[in-house]
Amino acid sequence: MTLVDSFAAFRMPYLLIGTFAFQIFIFWLGNSTQRDYPILLELSFAIMILGLWMNRHLPGIIFICVGASLNLLAISIHGGLMPVSEKALLMSGYNGSAFETDDPRHQLMNTSNFWWLGDWIPFFKHVISVGDVFVGFGFIRFLLGTTSKRE
Repeated sequence: MTLVDSFAAFRMPYLLIGTFAFQIFIFWLGNSTQRDYPILLELSFAIMILGLWMNRHLPGIIFICVGASLNLLAISIHGGLMPVSEKALLMSGYNGSAFETDDPRHQLMNTSNFWWLGDWIPFFKHVISVGDVFVGFGFIRFLLGTTSKRE
């Protein structure tokens, strides 16, 4: 199966493209108004997960679906914001002076029984979550599983 064939095999691709565009809009809106929109973000994640689930037959998509579900769970539990470990952020070599607590999409990690769902893994000047690891692995698996092999 080639990459082009895989894209043709997507079921309801407009759900995935639409939720991606909607999340860009939510990001822009949050930055413009310095407010968070947890209901909109959670709704877009839920629709995206539905679109991914409908495409679970493709290689790696199930991992992306699991990762997106973990990220949705994290933001739902923490009031619509992704919790971020300040310690991990500093360990990653983050360039900023300090984490901005008025970030419309993230919040500093407080004590929570679900801290492990947030961004706590230092990764090249960023901090990622377990859900992000699943999404990344799934994306790599998708690319490797859908590209033609050289003979």
